[in-house]
Parts: sequence; structure tokens; C-alpha cells
Amino acid sequence: MQKKSTSWGIIALWLILFFPVGIFFIVKKMTGDKFSYIKNGKALKNLGVVLICFAGLYLIMLFTGDLTAGPVLSIILIFGGSGALCLYKGMEYIKRGTKYNRYVAIINASNDLLVDNIAAAVPTTYDQAVKDIQSMLDDGFFMNAYLDLNKRELIMAKAAPQPNVIANNMFVGSQGATNNQPHSVKCPNCGATNTVVPGAKNECEYCGSPL
Repeated sequence: MQKKSTSWGIIALWLILFFPVGIFFIVKKMTGDKFSYIKNGKALKNLGVVLICFAGLYLIMLFTGDLTAGPVLSIILIFGGSGALCLYKGMEYIKRGTKYNRYVAIINASNDLLVDNIAAAVPTTYDQAVKDIQSMLDDGFFMNAYLDLNKRELIMAKAAPQPNVIANNMFVGSQGATNNQPHSVKCPNCGATNTVVPGAKNECEYCGSPL
């Protein structure tokens, strides 16, 4: 069972009571969303820049004599350290999200799923591709898929056919909805292209998100 992430209300309370703990919960919450790496990475990066600017502002005020040393040094360390953490995590998540999006695009467009061919298209080494793909599988990408290292291949579970019938030259989905034809849509979470049937319950074949 997946643990619930800390609510934004609790995080805001921690920011008021003890700032560093609030920043910790922000980082933890935003890095816990496995399908929004780039968006959350950019948000963390921007937050890091703001915090570092605050630390720089306090440092300037300290050197110009507007503030006295003591508590101010602690504030500078808190803002600077928190900003550096957010900046580092943000850049790491942007990089990871960009890489994962490339894997999803390559795997979605591939006629075969040999890891050697996927690695060549990235491009990267076979060992790194295995590591990256396994990490994506652990994060919930490509539902019901697994790596067969003996065959050096990514094995994807085939989607169960939708129980459609033809009525008056029109598709009728499992819920009785009449439509012209199945069509392709892009998953809002992982970016993979899926074929969906209007009126039926459709899920992304790669990450399991509803479509």
C-alpha cells in the first residue's frame, strides 16, 4: 500500500514553525511524484534559486553592517543550504525526466524491444540502459513489463482486447457508447502513445494511468 504524501497544509505549517523541516517536506513531496519529473524539477530549481537569493541578500546586509552577526549567520546557512538542496534535486529531476521521456518515446516507437537496440537509440551502453529501464519499471512505468536479461529484451504485457462489437458500421464499446473508431492519445503522465476506445475504460499500457 502506497503511503500518503504530506499535505500542503501540513507543509505550510512546518514552514511557519520550523523552516528547514518545511523545505525537507517540500522536496520529499515533489520528488515522490514519479511521473512529473521535469515539472517538479523545474519547480524545485526555481525554489532553490529564490532561497539562495535570500541567503545572498542577508549576506550582503551582514557585510554592509545593516545586520549583526549571530542569528543572521544561521539564517544564511538555512536559506543557503535549503536552496542548494532544492537546486540540486531540481536539476537531478529535470535530467532524469528528460532521459525517461526519451526512453518512453523510443520504446513506444520500437518494432522490437531488444535492450541493445534501445541503448543504441538513446544512445547509451547496454548496462546503463538495463539500469535505467529497471529504475523506470520500479517507478511504475510500463505496467506488467519486465526485463528478460537472458534474451536481453524488455517484455511488455499485451493489453487485453476491448470487448467491442460492430453496430450499424460503428464501434460500440464495453459500456455501450457508440463511436466512430478507436484513436491514439498521448498519456498525460509518461507521454506514451496509446490506442483508446471511447466509451471503454482505457489505461496507459506503460504506466497504468487512466486515459
